[in-house]
Amino acid sequence: MANHSLENIENVIVNTGNILSIDDITKKPNTNPTEELVEAINITIKEFKSGSVLDPQPDHLCVINRTNDDIISKVHEHELSELKIGFKIFLSNDNQYLVQEAIEKAFLTIKVSSVDDVVISFKQKQAEDKKDDLYQIQKVWKILESFVENGKIKQLGIADVEESTFRALYEWAAVKPSIIQINLATCCVVPPTLQAFCKENDLKLLTHSDNNDILPAESIIDIFGRPLLLNWALRFVIHVKCRGGSDY
Repeated sequence: MANHSLENIENVIVNTGNILSIDDITKKPNTNPTEELVEAINITIKEFKSGSVLDPQPDHLCVINRTNDDIISKVHEHELSELKIGFKIFLSNDNQYLVQEAIEKAFLTIKVSSVDDVVISFKQKQAEDKKDDLYQIQKVWKILESFVENGKIKQLGIADVEESTFRALYEWAAVKPSIIQINLATCCVVPPTLQAFCKENDLKLLTHSDNNDILPAESIIDIFGRPLLLNWALRFVIHVKCRGGSDY
């Protein structure tokens, strides 16, 4: 088998596919989302180095896919109307092109033309006293609204912002956020005022356990052997309606 090198690849997407089909991950039930992601990337890279075919893209991206991923067959066992599909995008900046790239590549990965919801999460600030950047959020929100207007996304959401920021976004946005996610590891009690606001406006108030930095710089170095810039990470969650759900 050929032994592929990552040394000369500068712009790459690693598609880990359906992580529920990876035994090494499902047998470790107590891992956190970052540990799962690192493990899935390592497995995908290992397959690539063992001779998997590199998938070149017309936009100069290289895509590394898992060899035996079953995500497409799983999705297409059902009609799209039977599925509830959501994306969560982990962003490092407010580059609108990268947000668009993440969504479009995700559509191509699971071969669908629309999803139910998209939640964005910005990498957390390092300084405790640094406030949310509302302008940064608004800049990304505009590109998300264009997907809603084109019928490709039904609902939008955001994770881990202050209540005042969420209210300001709600008042400003043409397409209002329908979802807010809160990490209970950093916010032990959901503010009653936020609960009331969500109830009054029929918004989904959800909790999550994602790490603030979904793929830390040290993990990237461990995986690739050198420092690289993470432009975005995207997780898709697919539920079969009336049957419960699965993370793919």
